[in-house]
Amino acid sequence: MSARAPGQAAPLAPGAVSGDEALPDVTLADGSVSSGNVRITLALAPQPPVAFAKTRVRVRTEVNGSLAVLEGGTISFEMTMPMGDHRYSLVAGQNGWQEADVALPRCMSGNRRWYATVEGTVAGQPRSARFRLDLASPE
Repeated sequence: MSARAPGQAAPLAPGAVSGDEALPDVTLADGSVSSGNVRITLALAPQPPVAFAKTRVRVRTEVNGSLAVLEGGTISFEMTMPMGDHRYSLVAGQNGWQEADVALPRCMSGNRRWYATVEGTVAGQPRSARFRLDLASPE
């Protein structure tokens, strides 16, 4: 057995994912992030989202399995390269969902990968969840 240097990460277990692949992918299906007793779910319509077209973003927050409000809820989108400010406020929707309509541009490099970060306060505690998605090209 070899020793690791201080601060060196332990090797990943076989089959484990890291980096981008560890983030929930919401391109084709809803995704959730759980932290303690709080679960944040992100849904997009359409799936997959299309570059330059309106996408309805829906966020649902639960505490111990019961609906909760994400106070001051926002969702922001970014790529690995600067693509401008894409931050939206979430507003109350139907059935406990909070929503925003967004339109994301296609990167001229051909990269389709975006990252979505949901932020807000749940039961007085700041919370955030990060997801990944790939845009489809407009027809």
